[in-house]
Amino acid sequence: MSKNKSALKISLLYFLFSFFWIYFSDLALNLFFKDLNNAQFLQTIKGLIFISLSSILLYFLIKNFFKTLQNEKSQLLKTNEILEKIIENAPVIIFWKDKKGVYLGCNTAFLELMNLNTKNDLLGKKDSDFHISEKENFMNDDMIVITTRNAKLNYIETVTAKDKSLRFLNTSKVPLVDDKQNIIGVLGVSLDITDQINKQNQIKSQEELIIQQSKLASMGEMIGNIAHQWRQPLSIISTLSTGMKLQKELNISNEEYEKESLDNINENAQYLSKTIDDFKNFFKKDTIKISSNTKTVFEKTLKLINSRLKNRDIEIIQHNSEIEFETYESDLIQIFINIINNSIDAFDNIKTNKYIFINTKLEKDKIIIEIKDNAGGIPQNIIDKIFEPYFTTKGEKQGTGIGLYMSKEIVSKHLNGTITASTVNFEYLNNHYTGALFQIILPIKKTIME
Repeated sequence: MSKNKSALKISLLYFLFSFFWIYFSDLALNLFFKDLNNAQFLQTIKGLIFISLSSILLYFLIKNFFKTLQNEKSQLLKTNEILEKIIENAPVIIFWKDKKGVYLGCNTAFLELMNLNTKNDLLGKKDSDFHISEKENFMNDDMIVITTRNAKLNYIETVTAKDKSLRFLNTSKVPLVDDKQNIIGVLGVSLDITDQINKQNQIKSQEELIIQQSKLASMGEMIGNIAHQWRQPLSIISTLSTGMKLQKELNISNEEYEKESLDNINENAQYLSKTIDDFKNFFKKDTIKISSNTKTVFEKTLKLINSRLKNRDIEIIQHNSEIEFETYESDLIQIFINIINNSIDAFDNIKTNKYIFINTKLEKDKIIIEIKDNAGGIPQNIIDKIFEPYFTTKGEKQGTGIGLYMSKEIVSKHLNGTITASTVNFEYLNNHYTGALFQIILPIKKTIME
């Protein structure tokens, strides 16, 4: 009950009591006493009785009012104690300031953040009174909330601790208003997410390290591919240069032959240079997505492993739609190389024709990429394990067990897609085959271009 209502109630009760006392007591005197002298004496007695009764009435009314007021005060104190306990024990950092940026209160978590011992070290001060690198940012955020009357929610900010370490906070600030909706200050609530950020950074660093390890694990095969692809052009360069030198020594050289030989030497040298670029780009770390298309990505992939395919007489059958999209191209090439290299290794004991089928298509806003071989498929007892880290059936010297694991990590976490593996039976050129099918589904925003 409010103070105004209580005062009104007391006044009303006193008014009614006074009104009815005067009216009925005068009526009784006029009715029973005709003697004027007696009437005056009784009026005096009546007045004394009125004062006595009204005093008693006021006593009980005021006593009840103060009792109610005391109950409300006790309830308010209990509520304040509960609120203070909630603020103090909340698993977040809480503080509040007036509209001039002066601190009015906080919990212990905020004192620890500010490296302060007691609230007396904080109350009545501003951010500008403390040696904090980010204090200008804090004051600007407060001013934005106060001037715009709009909350600033869930933004990440940093605080440089006393030991110079960096702490990350997820902060929200809201304007404080009085009962007339006037701005009187700002309330801030922060959650220390330093450990989460550090763990995320650590996981990201580990993932990037494993990605690079996966690429380095392929380096031996890549060096073999480079050696094979360089053997023929180096042989041509050597033959042409030796022939030119021999003709000079025998004085039988001619300008046309020398020009043709030099053109061939230059052409093969350019081929060697281009091969270096292809392998260098593969090992380069992607930082941003670039515009590419499925045809280009597979062309670059097959260039890198072309010698392995030729040495094992493996034929690539492609049915590709040329789909434009943005991607981390180097990461995607690594995925394709990992899958195709597994198929190449699976062909070691296969005597029939060897095929790897590559199909790409667009369905709504998703690219579906399928890489399939006829190498016999994946045994049922290990198919659920092939994407686990360090799982391999090739032995320590032949495989690291991180290729398919990293392929799944890249697809799911970097490209926001999915990758699955299965064993399928199919028919090609009137022959029946069994093989492994890897399906990759990637979301895209751009449309197909055929």
